[in-house]
Amino acid sequence: MTEITYRNIVPDDLNDLHEIMSHWSVVRQLGGWPWPADPAFTKSRCKAFAGNGFVWGICQNDRVIGMVGVTNAEIGYVLHPDFHGRGIVSRAARHACDHAFDKDGCAEINASTWGDNPGSAHLLGKLGFRHWRTGYERSKARGYPVITHYWRLTRRDRDSLRVQAD
Repeated sequence: MTEITYRNIVPDDLNDLHEIMSHWSVVRQLGGWPWPADPAFTKSRCKAFAGNGFVWGICQNDRVIGMVGVTNAEIGYVLHPDFHGRGIVSRAARHACDHAFDKDGCAEINASTWGDNPGSAHLLGKLGFRHWRTGYERSKARGYPVITHYWRLTRRDRDSLRVQAD
């Protein structure tokens, strides 16, 4: 299993983060990142999150290989394609949800996935999220509205999954 750590994003992470965001396969699944990759936009994200919640770099040997965060009670995550399929995002998202519930006091966590992102929908289901509605949302990278599935995880649902696993 890969040794993974989490920490705030800092200005020195610009090259690692920009490399991740230079993959169309990554950015097409995000709602608010531009395409093609814009170094100035990426630089604007290379700092500790100052709002309600947190955004962490997912690091291997202090190299940022992705990000995970819960901001305004909504989870988001991204991972460099070279690291897909290793369970890294599953572990990071579970850790982020636990932090949001246990340390930040969230009552529930929301998420959204594009209709053509079954991998992310599967991950949310494994974490206990429940689909509660479908609509359309504009994708900045794609430049048009995309069918969007909205998900929700309550503390109770998260806790019941823990009990079942024990």
